Amino acid sequence: MLPRLPRAALLPLLLLAACSGDLPFGPENVAVGPGAMVGNGEPVTSGHFAGGQDVLPAPRAGASVADDTRPPNCDADCEAYCAGAGLQNPVNRGLCRSLWGVGLAPRPIVAQEACRRLFIDLVGRVPTADESEAACGAGGDWGATVERLMGEDAFVALNQRRAADRFLYSNEVVSVQGIYDMDNLVAKLYRGLVPYDQFAEVASAHPVLVRRNADPGDRAESLFRQFLGRPPFESEKADMARLYRTWHSGYYDHAYLNMRLPDAFVRFPCAGDDGQVDDTLRGECTSVLWGYHELSFTPDLRASRDPNLNQLTTWSGLLRPEEWEKLQVPGRILASQRAFWEKAVDDVVEQYLGYNLDAQVPEVREELVQWLFQNNGDIRSVHHAVVTSVAYLQSTAGESSARYRWTYGPLKQMEAEVWLDSMSPAAGQDPGRCDHRISRPQAFLDAKSLSAYRVLQASQWRLDAKGNVDTAYATVARTLGGCPENVAGGRFKVVSILTTATQLDFVNALCNPALEKGEAADAAAPAERLLPAGTAATRVLDAGLAQSIGTLQYRALLGRSPSADELGELQTAGAACAAGTCTAEQFARPLCFALLTSAEHLFY
Repeated sequence: MLPRLPRAALLPLLLLAACSGDLPFGPENVAVGPGAMVGNGEPVTSGHFAGGQDVLPAPRAGASVADDTRPPNCDADCEAYCAGAGLQNPVNRGLCRSLWGVGLAPRPIVAQEACRRLFIDLVGRVPTADESEAACGAGGDWGATVERLMGEDAFVALNQRRAADRFLYSNEVVSVQGIYDMDNLVAKLYRGLVPYDQFAEVASAHPVLVRRNADPGDRAESLFRQFLGRPPFESEKADMARLYRTWHSGYYDHAYLNMRLPDAFVRFPCAGDDGQVDDTLRGECTSVLWGYHELSFTPDLRASRDPNLNQLTTWSGLLRPEEWEKLQVPGRILASQRAFWEKAVDDVVEQYLGYNLDAQVPEVREELVQWLFQNNGDIRSVHHAVVTSVAYLQSTAGESSARYRWTYGPLKQMEAEVWLDSMSPAAGQDPGRCDHRISRPQAFLDAKSLSAYRVLQASQWRLDAKGNVDTAYATVARTLGGCPENVAGGRFKVVSILTTATQLDFVNALCNPALEKGEAADAAAPAERLLPAGTAATRVLDAGLAQSIGTLQYRALLGRSPSADELGELQTAGAACAAGTCTAEQFARPLCFALLTSAEHLFY
């Protein structure tokens, strides 16, 4: 049985915490953890990064690729050609010797397609055509477009959700106070207030990581997988585990939330009966594989005896800044390795391209690592470089001169939240949200305390008129792999009969193509959102009106204007509908259903 800190024992600790300004507790002051101790100064860079306005070279004349099943070979002429190309973007520089320099051409950049991809990847939704034209109509200045999107709060919020997937936030496994603290730390990372190596150092000793993994070896393995992308060797695991023996998984009763919270505690495995470090035990708390690193503590008045362990432990919420810094030595060890920085850029590349370009073209990885160093570890610089590169912006459509993956653009499946958040507002509906920080919201209602209710009320979860959690959004999202509870597993992406049926049912309720009456009509998008301004729902349809309705919906729901072929199809469909005395609404609602269930609203 895991230890539990009694409320009577916690009260003196809460009073001690109050002296440091941690109280009063409230929705605006939930976070407790080491993230609050870093990133409180100036940004590590200005946030303005070069490389967004590269003039892309033409393929080198006379060059040819004999075999497109192997990486192309860049000869001396190719090297000289790329050296003189004047490319500022590190991805483009690294890619040149496997692209233009060997005579290959990427697919052209189509502004509308690229802009839609940028909105989905950077702010988590499909833009309307008006938004796309306003944001991406600056004559190819992709750097300015990306900088504007990365400056939005939505960019930070989207990456906070990605971090929740990465670290598997679950308020059933980790204290919600620790989760909020980690979420704030991630926000600082994506606002440029924390360099990536410092982020990793704090994360290496954060309750979100150490509480979720109960065994020292598991903690070491989790750290390696998170920041090196591989499990540790047995010698590495055994050595790093010595630094994680200090941590202990326990519980405490929160005096305000009226909830029993799982959290991380510090214990003293290398202290003797007198409370001092025992020289005969010191080696069990010392790593020697990457230099000499001892991690041992001695108890003081903050410690209380755990009745189950019969040992003294100290709640992590009472640790001082210098103690947190000492605990972060595992992260500092990893951040000193080249593989750490390579994993950092690999993660960003795969996030945006959907494949590991760095493994196929190692020069890209080399350029990005140097780029990250030049920008003081600001991970935003890598995001900016990747999404302004030709590898990302080029089109998925058309012919490629070779089968190399980097000669055509990425095509990925939308996440469940992006899918839901894109179509509902465009159709005038708000299905709600789920909050990645609180995967089990019902626990806050079950606590039956005002503080717990206030925290839930201030979260992204929506409460209904009776004060219950509205789970309509989460129910759909979880069927599609989103809004994960993160207790045993996390997010998934799949196309199956179940997910397809869920999507069709959701869109059917949103568009109401059969024009059902009663509750179905009340829950569907209002007709005025699907029709041109001033058009009555009962107006008799003609071919011209069909094109106007189609143009409006294409621009609002798909983020683009219809092509000439699509306009012709709208005219043909409108004429056929008009022959049966069709009204504007009778045409608009099935069209809404057709557009929102198309593959274009699932892949991008």
